[in-house]
Amino acid sequence: MKTKAIDGKTAGGVRLLCVVMQHVPVEVLPEGRWLTEASAGRLMDTEGGVWFLDDGGLAVQRLLQLPCACAHWELTTYQDGAEIFREVGPTS
Repeated sequence: MKTKAIDGKTAGGVRLLCVVMQHVPVEVLPEGRWLTEASAGRLMDTEGGVWFLDDGGLAVQRLLQLPCACAHWELTTYQDGAEIFREVGPTS
């Protein structure tokens, strides 16, 4: 997996980051350097969350591995500035 920081010098990841910023409340967005893996169409934030487009860009999803011994994940969907869905489940 080849990742790089989103610095605005190249287009990779910038479109997806703009869509994320359009749909997610600013207080939810982690600060710091975000990474992109443009070939896979995803962003990684500083908290370990992986962001994807959902429904053709009408919403975005964040997948996060929770810091618990049971290795659960959390999938959150955002649309138009609000959280619209959240699911938590085991990794396996």
